[in-house]
Amino acid sequence: MAARGVLWGAGAIARRAGCALALSAAVLVQGCASFGTERHLAPLFSELSTGGGGTEIEALGGAVRVRRAKPGGLVTQWAVRPIVIRDQKAGDDFVMRFLTPFGRAERNGSDYGWYLLPVTLYNRTEHKDSPSEYTLITLPGIYWSRTADGRTLRAWFPFGGVFERFLSFDRLEFVLFPLWARSQRAGRTTNHVLWPFFSRTTGAGGPSWRVWPLVGNDIYEGRHENWFVLWPIFQWDHDRLWAPSEKQERRWMIFPLYGEARHGHYQSHTLLWPFFGWANDPDTDFWAWDGPWPLVRFERDPAHDVSRTRLWPLYSNYHGDGLDSTWLLWPIVNLRHEEYEHAEKDAFFVLPFWQAWQRKDDEAGRSSWARLWPLYQIDQPEPERRRISFPSLSPLWRTPEIEEMYAWIWELYAHENDHGLVHERSWLGLYRREKDADEDRRSFAFLWARRDWRDSQDRKVSDHSLLLGLLRWRTREDGMTRGLPPALPGPGWPLERSPRKKAP
Repeated sequence: MAARGVLWGAGAIARRAGCALALSAAVLVQGCASFGTERHLAPLFSELSTGGGGTEIEALGGAVRVRRAKPGGLVTQWAVRPIVIRDQKAGDDFVMRFLTPFGRAERNGSDYGWYLLPVTLYNRTEHKDSPSEYTLITLPGIYWSRTADGRTLRAWFPFGGVFERFLSFDRLEFVLFPLWARSQRAGRTTNHVLWPFFSRTTGAGGPSWRVWPLVGNDIYEGRHENWFVLWPIFQWDHDRLWAPSEKQERRWMIFPLYGEARHGHYQSHTLLWPFFGWANDPDTDFWAWDGPWPLVRFERDPAHDVSRTRLWPLYSNYHGDGLDSTWLLWPIVNLRHEEYEHAEKDAFFVLPFWQAWQRKDDEAGRSSWARLWPLYQIDQPEPERRRISFPSLSPLWRTPEIEEMYAWIWELYAHENDHGLVHERSWLGLYRREKDADEDRRSFAFLWARRDWRDSQDRKVSDHSLLLGLLRWRTREDGMTRGLPPALPGPGWPLERSPRKKAP
């Protein structure tokens, strides 16, 4: 009897354990988070609902990122940082940045192009009624292009080829450069033999020629006539030939000893170029002095409201053309004020530690940017957008594309307010906050999450999650509290945000 009782007791215990295991398995199966809910497992993997109704997948601490405008919608951005970021625009348009700042690809309507500096540049433009145009420039010195009329141009520098609309030239041909080359620009054709030694120019403006460095000229009838002998020692320039004789400009120099330039009553002198120079114009009270360059320079031009004072590197000041700029201990301290037709900008720099500017625009409103390197930066590109982050290790000027590509590696915290949408992120994405008019969601990976929203009766509701969604409950402002089923891995909030509704 005793043995039978022991066996009966062991069987009961086994049955209870089996029931408990089955119940636990059922709870776990029913408590798994679905693919339509939030999962915050940073730095490994997270899928979160973002302020404004979009979604974001982030993995490997921020190295991988995928954004959508709405749950299950089209991808608006994907990134594998610090290698590439691709933003999808309207239709088929997109911008892709890779190895920033060296690479970029962009499609804008019928135009498409990409470059990887200094290796390759490619551009293409599609036309409805004519062949597409394209240009390819790549190492080692290869150029391949097709024009709108269907002609194909090729070049392999320095062996031979043809360029069109390249640099400042209309057309450029060469064979075994510098042995022979021909350039065309503004109706003038120049043939070069053993560039830059021998050349002859014909066409608009009349002929020119040079046997460099012995003698040569650059003549354009009615515009200018320039000569040199034993370049750069002897030089003569006669410009503004269309003007009356007293308003034409004449220059000459015996390099580097002495040179003069005259234009009406204006005259300038250079002694031991570039160290000493002075100029004046009694008609406008203009005067200037350089010496010794680049340490000392003074300039006063009352007629054009321009002045310059330089005692480099201790102090310099420039006023004119809408700019007031003062340097102290160049290039450390700079104060500047810039004026435009519809805007003005004030800036103050103490390099490399402090950089700040503020801009007031009649149309775009106020914008500002400040960095206390390497602690923090505040970027406000428009009145309703602002981003604060720390630390800020990049010593460069304001470069948002570089910041987006690399700053996630070192930023411990970033806060962004974009027209009322709040985005917060800590290092590696361990803490996230996404807030809009409908909901406010905050979470710390694996440990804790909270979701604040409004129900159909416009009552404030707070959902809570602990330990990857294992413990979840809901509280309401009227005091009601109830448990929520587990959602592993949590927090398990729906990716679709609950729109805020007012009670009828």
